[in-house]
Amino acid sequence: MSPASLGRLNAPDAHAHGVPGTDNAIFRLWNIGDPSSSVPENCFFSAGIHPWDAGKYDLAAFAPLFDSPRCLAVGECGLDRTSDAALPLQMKVFEAQIEESVRRCKPLVIHCVRCFPEFLRLKSARKGEDAPAWVVHGFRGTKRKAFDLLDAGCVLSFGAGLLRDAGNMEYFSEIPLDRILVETDESPELFDRILAEAAAMHLLSPSELAAAVGVNFERIFRHDPV
Repeated sequence: MSPASLGRLNAPDAHAHGVPGTDNAIFRLWNIGDPSSSVPENCFFSAGIHPWDAGKYDLAAFAPLFDSPRCLAVGECGLDRTSDAALPLQMKVFEAQIEESVRRCKPLVIHCVRCFPEFLRLKSARKGEDAPAWVVHGFRGTKRKAFDLLDAGCVLSFGAGLLRDAGNMEYFSEIPLDRILVETDESPELFDRILAEAAAMHLLSPSELAAAVGVNFERIFRHDPV
């Protein structure tokens, strides 16, 4: 099967930036980080305050977006040491969104850069809670980080990092298939290549990986992407 045909396999794009509604051939979960944004009626999305924007928005302003049945997740949110926002402020904003996720029974889409110890402490403190999934988006770290996150109960979403860092991610085939999502982040045009690379690295056909990712998406976000 050629990469150009993979979009017809109905594998969902679990996290995408861009202009919602510009490509309806692939189901995408669009990221909305501005509470004043409007989303076309045919689009599904996640909404929340990115750590770079901690202190910029009031979380209460996102209520109309969170209330929408087309909002499938809270985020992207999280922690990032490269942000100009102070880490204590980021922690406060992130924890508020964790509570929003629990209250609304919607999973979290998480951005984490150079803050894995802090992130894992937060996750460990909530161990045993019957809470929505925590999806770490755009993962491209080491095997140890990957399995620390998996042991903590997280789901890992992989994007263009698979194309850039495949040589350092041989462990990808060891990750349980039911803990994997595929995304494009800021590169929607790479969807076919990312899906093809992920399938090859997991020693699967593209159709097998697409089917598994679709099942995972429906379980985590409680929405059938087909």
